[in-house]
Amino acid sequence: MTSASSDSEHLPSVSSQTTGTRRRRNSSSDDELFGPRRKRRAVDPLVRTGKHVARTIYIKFHPLTILQNGLETLTQHENHEIDVLPSESDNKHWAIFSDLLRLIPDAKRRLTAADGDEYLIRLATAIEEGLSAGRSDDTNGLKKAVAEWVSSTEGKVAKNSKIGRGFHNKFTARLLTPPQFDVNDPATLRDLRDEVLRPEVGEYPPFLYENFTIDKDDLFKGLFKSELLLRPIQAAKHVLIGPSSAESLETTNKSTRLGNAALNGMKEVSLPFIAYICAQVRFALSSDEVFGQNAHSFDIYAFYRNILKMLRQEELADEIEEIRQYWDEVIFGHLGESKDGDELGTMARILKQRTRAS
Repeated sequence: MTSASSDSEHLPSVSSQTTGTRRRRNSSSDDELFGPRRKRRAVDPLVRTGKHVARTIYIKFHPLTILQNGLETLTQHENHEIDVLPSESDNKHWAIFSDLLRLIPDAKRRLTAADGDEYLIRLATAIEEGLSAGRSDDTNGLKKAVAEWVSSTEGKVAKNSKIGRGFHNKFTARLLTPPQFDVNDPATLRDLRDEVLRPEVGEYPPFLYENFTIDKDDLFKGLFKSELLLRPIQAAKHVLIGPSSAESLETTNKSTRLGNAALNGMKEVSLPFIAYICAQVRFALSSDEVFGQNAHSFDIYAFYRNILKMLRQEELADEIEEIRQYWDEVIFGHLGESKDGDELGTMARILKQRTRAS
């Protein structure tokens, strides 16, 4: 049997108890009692880049296929087998490949080096991991943020569950339902909830519109300017800057942690990012458990593709650029007007006004 005196050798000194003060634990005793502390595993920069790619270039794709096809096209061009490289506006795969090369400055050199095959596999694997991790991070974060917003507006909704959202909740149902469906009709709401009726991915619901209001005579009015995308939960800032910084920017207009945008050198909004935020918020409002498509969920990827196609319509280029600038101003306006002294003050505002007018 072990004696009490021997046991006491392994216990903290009782002197701290008699003096009423707490004994400070040192690193050696921590190691003895709890084992050595685990160091946080550093995030692979390429995985972090993959997260940024999902948010700002394309939400989901097969990186190995994109990289292999892109390298093959580059080789054909350098060997004069083709005269002109593909158009980024017409060839989606080439556009993604080109964006990856711009985002990772040394990628082209390393992919075409003698050991390029090894780097190709590493890059494709890291981007694949980042794509999935980025979607997952944002899905989890916005699920909680949207729950807090809905709870403050229309009654409590669980942060960590999708139960009570979507067409199971009249408030979220109104935000998700295109105007051709009357959610005030109990039978229609029941059919939506039971998936007898399912909104088409190309029909834009009220949550995408300013004040959640759709003008049937002008369907473009207020589109992609929803407060839900940019203001109350600051969905865009949560993703690009980080939840804590998004909140501080709302109150102080200053950020101590620029987060994902700064880490990737992003200073302006891309059109895929707008589509990405729309898709993420749509999923957060819904009761769907899976971000994707199956027999029991809305096809969120098709919704994303449809919005991105809309944003790239040449006939709407001027209007879309105004929307993109509006997002820029909301997200980056506090950061971007002091690149040098010549861009400050009245002249800068006049130039901005002229640019918008033209």
